[in-house]
Amino acid sequence: MKTVPAYTGADEQLWRIEQLTDGTFRIMPKVIPGQEGINTSICLYSAGDSTPTLAKYDFKSDNSKWNFRNH
Repeated sequence: MKTVPAYTGADEQLWRIEQLTDGTFRIMPKVIPGQEGINTSICLYSAGDSTPTLAKYDFKSDNSKWNFRNH
């Protein structure tokens, strides 16, 4: 991915946040570099409960589910 200094609305800056049936959220980038078309299976994934990465979505894994809270 390339880094840009400001929001332009380019595909690499767009993410989809979907609420799941259990109340958690799935966070998915619009596109994956090197893959054609809109992303439908790769999401933000917690590796080792501390490091975010991209991985295939797995509803059974808490590592691919996110919660939001106000601070």
